[in-house]
Amino acid sequence: MIIRRNKSLFLIFVLSLLLFFSQEFIIGDARATPSEIINDTIKALEEMSSSPDSGIFKGLLKRAEGIAIFPSMTEVAIFGIGGQKGDGLVLRKDNETGIWYGPAFLKTNSGGIGARMGIQSIDLILVINNRQGLEAFMENSFKFGGTLAWTVGPIGRSVSAEIDSDFNAPIYSYSITKGLYFDAGSLQGSTIKENSDANETLYGEDISNRTILETKIPKNAEFLKLLALIKEISK
Repeated sequence: MIIRRNKSLFLIFVLSLLLFFSQEFIIGDARATPSEIINDTIKALEEMSSSPDSGIFKGLLKRAEGIAIFPSMTEVAIFGIGGQKGDGLVLRKDNETGIWYGPAFLKTNSGGIGARMGIQSIDLILVINNRQGLEAFMENSFKFGGTLAWTVGPIGRSVSAEIDSDFNAPIYSYSITKGLYFDAGSLQGSTIKENSDANETLYGEDISNRTILETKIPKNAEFLKLLALIKEISK
């Protein structure tokens, strides 16, 4: 009975993993719409900021040069082989004027090898702490690790990873996870790409993330709601 149950669980994981990696070929590059990404981002920020231990997060956001959010990013892995897929956005703040620019849209769809197993949905929030971190999001694509450092963000009085004492890492990552999962790799090696289709849908033109983050301030109601929430959290 135990062997049969283990085989069933194994088959479920294998089928889930196969579906995850093959979806690009089965249904094409189906991505969330800009409106969906913005609305899901609002929900993720509301959940994060409502935590009683979110004081340091709010403090980091107040002085940040930007923020990137991947709401409902999906991760699937089995026996050390897995991948992640999700849509997100990034905003830049001019700390001299207090003006927020964006959003520029992002996507990730990558695989990897590591000590992990399971299926989960993640709200991933990246507080961009300096120009080095922000510059990466202005490129067509970049990979975490190597020259771009990131650190697990501190929450309240407890710190879940090694944090530089002056909070000067280029990027601090926060995540809200839902699902059964064991992971030892996290963002390491993940590739983030510009979502040009979403950018064109929102702005009505073929436009790069760099141009958006340097010049664009949309006035649509969904974005203004997101902007108001960010300002409320970081005041």
